[in-house]
Amino acid sequence: MMKKVLLALVLSIVVTNASDFKIAAGAGYKKPIQKILKLYNKKIDAFYGNMRQVSTQAKHTDLALIIGDKNFLQNKSNIDFIHYTSIGEGKAVLAYSKKTKLNTLNEILSDKIKRVSMPHPKKAIYGIAAMQILHNSKLSSNIDEKLFITATVPQVTTYLITNEIDAGFINLTSALANKSKLGGYIEIDKKLYSKIDIVAASTKACKKECKELLKFLQTEEAKEIFTQYGL
Repeated sequence: MMKKVLLALVLSIVVTNASDFKIAAGAGYKKPIQKILKLYNKKIDAFYGNMRQVSTQAKHTDLALIIGDKNFLQNKSNIDFIHYTSIGEGKAVLAYSKKTKLNTLNEILSDKIKRVSMPHPKKAIYGIAAMQILHNSKLSSNIDEKLFITATVPQVTTYLITNEIDAGFINLTSALANKSKLGGYIEIDKKLYSKIDIVAASTKACKKECKELLKFLQTEEAKEIFTQYGL
């Protein structure tokens, strides 16, 4: 089952709607972005993946806007951005499947937890955050045998929903979007990982249509959706 799910999700950059106007977003923010684009009701190409995938995509296409972690985009993407528009602050959580129950972060070392997953620790926002959390909480040296790496937050979430892992590091946005399908989640102390500023980063391809979308992202309607999804 896990191989089938992985095969279905490994191509985690997804395209929606046909248009010359292209944007991209971290896969962990796919649901709120899709909801906002539906409300915006204009044809826009949207790609979703981990930050490394999104950055690579930007180098091969004329992406006008990338929504994701400012620190990664600014320092690790090798893309010259013109402007950053603030969206909100990303929050890391430890989610668990319906077959288990967790009350504290340290419980991932207990015998009842057999498998723990995270997005890629060098390519995905919340994979980077997860490694910081494990290191700063002094859990990293004892978790290796349980650890299962995926590409993106949605993949970790899918494995949680299908009960193929016991716990996983995802963002609050994904946890809220799938709350009824999960056992629950623990919001992690922000002191354990670097601040995650979610922004809409504009490239030189951001022309009139792109700037109109940026304005829409700052409206109360859009902000309300971001708030609903933990931003």
